[in-house]
Amino acid sequence: MSKPVRCFLRCVAETHAPISLPHLEDVILGRCPETQITDKRCSKKQLAFRADVSKLSVMVRHLGTNFSAVNGRPLGRNGETVAQHGDTVNFLLGQFEYVVEFDPCKRKLDCDESEDEPNTSKKAREDPGTSSQFEQDTWQSIENGKLLTFLSKGCHCSDKIAAYDMDGTIITTKSGKVFPENPNDWKILWPEIPSKLQKLHRDGFKIVIFTNQAGISRGKTTVSEIQQKIGKVISALGVPVQAFVATGDTIFRKPAPGMWDILTKERNGELSINMDESFYCGDAAGRPENWVPKRKKDFSCSDRLFARNLGLRFYTPEEHFLGQRAAPFKLPDFDPALMPEADAALIHPPSAKLISSSQEILLMVGFPGSGKSFFCKEYLIPAGYKHVNRDTLGSWQKCVAAAESALKGGHSVVVDNTNPDAESRARYIELASKYKIPCRCAMIGESITRARHNNKFRELIGEPHQPISEMIMNSHKSKFKEPEETEGFQEVIKISFKPKFTNKKHERLYKMYLLDKY
Repeated sequence: MSKPVRCFLRCVAETHAPISLPHLEDVILGRCPETQITDKRCSKKQLAFRADVSKLSVMVRHLGTNFSAVNGRPLGRNGETVAQHGDTVNFLLGQFEYVVEFDPCKRKLDCDESEDEPNTSKKAREDPGTSSQFEQDTWQSIENGKLLTFLSKGCHCSDKIAAYDMDGTIITTKSGKVFPENPNDWKILWPEIPSKLQKLHRDGFKIVIFTNQAGISRGKTTVSEIQQKIGKVISALGVPVQAFVATGDTIFRKPAPGMWDILTKERNGELSINMDESFYCGDAAGRPENWVPKRKKDFSCSDRLFARNLGLRFYTPEEHFLGQRAAPFKLPDFDPALMPEADAALIHPPSAKLISSSQEILLMVGFPGSGKSFFCKEYLIPAGYKHVNRDTLGSWQKCVAAAESALKGGHSVVVDNTNPDAESRARYIELASKYKIPCRCAMIGESITRARHNNKFRELIGEPHQPISEMIMNSHKSKFKEPEETEGFQEVIKISFKPKFTNKKHERLYKMYLLDKY
C-alpha cells in the first residue's frame, strides 16, 4: 500500500516544526503561534493556503495589508498563485521564508538527462536556483531577504562565468544624475553591451550580475521595484542572466565575497568555476580624477577589490565593452592580508613588562575595534587585573568609580576604553596618584583603517559587539592625541595587533578587503 501524500510549509530558518496543510482545507496563517511571526507588518490573516495533494499543488492567496511573495514574485492585493513542491513563500517581501513540500514527492522540477548538456548535474536539475532546464524566471530569497537571487529563463550552469556590476557598468541613468530618480530612470550604458553579452552566452559563459542595492534596507527603494527593474534590464539585454542582489550591509555586499560564495556553492550545480576563463567587470575601479579628460574619480574601488578578493581577472566597462586601454588606478594603502605587527614583538619597547608585579592602573588607548578588549581578555584579566569598560558600565563616571572600587580591594586595574585625549586619560592618572600607585599607558593599533576593518569583520562573522558608526570612529580620530609620559604616566608602551582566528574560514575572510571605501 502506497504512503499517503502529505503537504507541509517548512520554515527555512527552522525556528519551528513544519506546518501541515491538509488536503483541500483552507489554512490561514500570518502573525500567529504556528509561524511564530511577531512582526506587526504581517497581518494575523496574511495568507490563505489550500493544498491539493492529488495535483501536488497549493493555491496561495494574499489577504494581508503588506505584500507577500511566492518565488520572489510579489502577490498583489487579494492576488493568488499556484505553488508546487520546492517553491518558496515569503510572508513579507524578502522575509519569513517558507518552502512548500509534499511527502512523498518526485519533484516537478526534475527533468531527464539531456545528451547535449553533459555538464548539468542532478543537483542542478533539481534546484530552480541552478537548473539549466528551468522554464521560467525565478526569484529566491536567502537569509530572510539579505540576498535576492534571480535566474532568467534559459540560463544554464557553466564553469565559465562572465560577471558584472549593474549600475554604471550595464546601465546608467536616463536623467544623467548619479542616482536614479525612480525605478524607470535607466538605460543600457552603451549599444555594444547586448551583443557582447550575447556572444559570451553563445561561447558557453554564464552571464551573472552582482549588484549592491542597500537602498532596499534603508527604505529608499523596495524589493518589488528592484526586481521589476532587473527583469526589464535583462529583457533589454536579450540574454539569459543570473543575478545576485545584496539588499543591505552584510556579508553579501561587495567587496565581501558572500554573493560569489552562494554562486559557487549553491547556484551553479556541482560545476567548479574555471577561474582562468572567468572574469568580473565593474566601474568602481579606483581610477583617479581625470583618468580620462574631465572625468571624475571613481566613487570607490569596491568592484576591483571584489575581483581581487575572489581571484578573478578584472576589467572596467570601458576596457571590456569598448576595447579601451587600461586606465590608471590606485589600490588602498591598507592591505588586510599584510599584517606586519603579527611578526613584531608583542610590546615595544622590548624592555617593558606587560604585567606589573605591584598594583597599578594600566590605561588602554586605541580606536574602537583596535583589539583592546581582546588583548585584555587574552593577557590582563587572566593575570588578575580588574577589567573596566565603558561599553559595559555606560559612562566614564561609572568607570572611574569601578576602578576606584577595585583599587580599594587591592587589585590592579586595566581601563579598556578608547581614551583618545589627555582630558579623558587625566581622570585615571589622578586616581592612581590618589592611591599612590603608578599609572601606565598601553597604546594598541595606530591605524584607523585597521580598526574599521576589524569592526566590519566582527560584524560579518556575527561576533557580539557594540555597533560602531563612522561618526564614532571619526570623532575618536579628531580627538586623538598620542599619549606621552609627560601627562603623568610612569611608562607608555605600544602593543602590536596580533589577531587569532577560530577557523580557516574566518582567517580567509579577514585577509580580504571588506570595506566599501578606504
